[in-house]
Amino acid sequence: MIKDQEKQMELLVKEISIAIDHSQIGVESLENQVGEKLRTAAIAAQSMLNPDINKVTNEQLAKLSEKLGVSHITLMVKEKDDIRGVKSSDPHERNLSTKEWDYWYTAFQQLYLHKNVSISQGQKLPNYWSGPMNISASNPNHVDKWGYYYDGTTNYIISPYMRDNQIMDVQDHIGPDAIVKKTLRDNATLLNIVGFNPQTFGFSPVYTEQNGKRFIELGNKDIQFGQYKYKDKTADISAVRKANKTGELVSFQSNFGNKKVLKSFISVPSQKPYVIGIVTDYNVIQEVLNKQLLNSLIISIIVLVFVFIVSYFLARYIVRPINQILLKVNEIAKGNFGEQVLVERSDELGLLSNQVNTMSLNLLHYTDELKKKNKEIQYHAYYDFLTGLPNLRFFNEAASKLASLNNNRPMAFLFLDLDRFKFINDTFGHATGNAILKAVTNRISCLLKEGEMLSRIGGDEFILLLPNTGREAAGDMAQTILKELEKPFVHEGNGFFITSSIGISMYPIDSENVEDVIKNADIAMYRAKEQGRNNHQFYTSDMNDLIQRRAVLEKGMRQALERNEFTLFYQPKVDINTGMIIGNEALIRWCHPKLGMISPAEFIPLAEETGLIVSIGEWVLRTACKQNQEWQKSGFPEMSISVNLSPRQFQQVNLVELVNEVLSDIGLDPQYLELEITESIAMYNEHYVIDKLHALKNLGVKIAIDDFGTGYSSLSYLKKFPIHILKIDQSFIKDIEAGSDDTKIITTIIAMAHNLKVKVIAEGVETDEQLQFLQQQKCDEIQGYLFSKPLSVEEYNRMFEEVQEAARIKINTSSL
Repeated sequence: MIKDQEKQMELLVKEISIAIDHSQIGVESLENQVGEKLRTAAIAAQSMLNPDINKVTNEQLAKLSEKLGVSHITLMVKEKDDIRGVKSSDPHERNLSTKEWDYWYTAFQQLYLHKNVSISQGQKLPNYWSGPMNISASNPNHVDKWGYYYDGTTNYIISPYMRDNQIMDVQDHIGPDAIVKKTLRDNATLLNIVGFNPQTFGFSPVYTEQNGKRFIELGNKDIQFGQYKYKDKTADISAVRKANKTGELVSFQSNFGNKKVLKSFISVPSQKPYVIGIVTDYNVIQEVLNKQLLNSLIISIIVLVFVFIVSYFLARYIVRPINQILLKVNEIAKGNFGEQVLVERSDELGLLSNQVNTMSLNLLHYTDELKKKNKEIQYHAYYDFLTGLPNLRFFNEAASKLASLNNNRPMAFLFLDLDRFKFINDTFGHATGNAILKAVTNRISCLLKEGEMLSRIGGDEFILLLPNTGREAAGDMAQTILKELEKPFVHEGNGFFITSSIGISMYPIDSENVEDVIKNADIAMYRAKEQGRNNHQFYTSDMNDLIQRRAVLEKGMRQALERNEFTLFYQPKVDINTGMIIGNEALIRWCHPKLGMISPAEFIPLAEETGLIVSIGEWVLRTACKQNQEWQKSGFPEMSISVNLSPRQFQQVNLVELVNEVLSDIGLDPQYLELEITESIAMYNEHYVIDKLHALKNLGVKIAIDDFGTGYSSLSYLKKFPIHILKIDQSFIKDIEAGSDDTKIITTIIAMAHNLKVKVIAEGVETDEQLQFLQQQKCDEIQGYLFSKPLSVEEYNRMFEEVQEAARIKINTSSL
């Protein structure tokens, strides 16, 4: 009887395993489709985002995730020996480390090296890898799927993520647990059916740690299906491993309270083998054995015949419709969505058939929607979302194809960048900026002939392709565009004046490679910027030298702080009434190890553009404050130190905290620190500037407006902003002559500042005549070569008394 029971268990296991294998095919097909959708979303996201991660915001990623229909998008970058999630639409995914993620981290490294991912897990496509689906350890009612895309055109890996309940729904309807429940309902002898993973059962669960959350990969669960009841852990672990190793059925009896059971463990060979454990009520078996002993041989034969007949018809009644259902499920798993099961019954199998039919129709609807979505994603992968113009990917492909068919006939590439467009976005908002971009697109598009193509490649940059066009015609087109843009743009009652800098490169004269021609046009555009904007420049080979020098400076500047190549010089400021040195301005200098001394006029704009000005500016602030504190400790008179703040530094959210931290660390009284800002900073955003200046003033530091008179020179912000000092730009001081316009301007500035209770300092004072004029106008402080050039710390320590005495004599002599 026991042997017969074991044979039945083997047959039952075969039926269950077949049903499970077919259900898994459907789940794997759904997982692959989710992975492919994530790849399509990643490609579309790449086309809509700036390739530089520093120019992408978390808010952009949040909007893009909603648009592309994914849960969230994360951008990952390589940092030393780690690959980190830096930007994300989900705050929990930011700043997470992946170097402890085992084979996931291996896959990320291979993507960065442009290699095909070689690990066995997950879904592998060109430039793409999608890790296995995970189940959240805290919420097992859904599965999570990540995709990772990198083709080398960005400095980050794009990782869209999707949380999906549909696979769990499919498993609930036709998965292993559903099959087990049906089998248990139909056989009262069976008490429990469980699927064990022999690789993990008896070991600690295999979790994936991600930013504080734990996930279990579907293939790493120790209990694959069913509920693990009637636990005899030690004996069960031994039986599972033995059954998996030998491939033979392993059975043993066990007692649970007053219930005696028979446990059977059978290994199921598959891609990932598992062991099915079946618990049978042994009392039922014992009763049958007792009846066999009491009944005669004839009755036993009749019973066996009867059981055989009943089993035959029962099998036809149950197994046949199950086979029909499994056949259709197999068709659905192959991608034939919409297939229907024709089992018209009112029992559980009929209900299961209806559920399979519903799943099939849902999959058909899901794939149809996915196809529609893919068409939209495909469009956005090649066209700019805002203007509808071709993007850089489309432009490169079209230009390369045209070049291959053009037989080396000339083509012109015009690279356009709108001048100071950031000011419009910062002042009037991105909605206004977007409206202006659309209007610019319409104006330029109206100038195009058939075959000419305009593309927006990001931000306020456009590129124009003019086939069969020579140098002269290209220059004429650039001039036409510049004149067309000179007309004011009107939006919501406001007039905007837009200019553009245009760089022109000729194919095949400047290069026979389209990408190089585009790069050359970009270089020429920067030359147009340097020439004062609102003009066009043709590419020349010597421009590469400037770009190379720029690259050398940028690379060197990233290491200059570590190598102590920067130094500060200090220029004294003198009280015009007493002749006493009352402060110093800190001026940065850079001695490049190969190029020698680099002018601040050359490297400061580059540092501002690259963002390096933030770390450099912090070094200047800390170094200047420390030096001033050392001077005070060594017996010098108490003097203020002036430090210039760049526009990017001023926009730092933590600027006030940083200044307070530096003063606290060094122990310098805030009254001895002056922060100089330019008029352009003052006009950046009125409410933002006012709040930040008040916060700095509350620390006790002084605020000065530098280069006053060369920018906006607005009386309104002088009244609103909590400033202490105005610095008259040296361009006015240089041309001081009696009755000149410059002297009138200086006189007006001093009078206006004094009426507002603001001190005035004149910089660039070099002659006695200039000093006398400033004394007559009651200027408060002066600074310039008349007293001292900028001095190194060593020169300052050595020459202070000499400079102080000379300044006192000049002030007293001039005032006589």
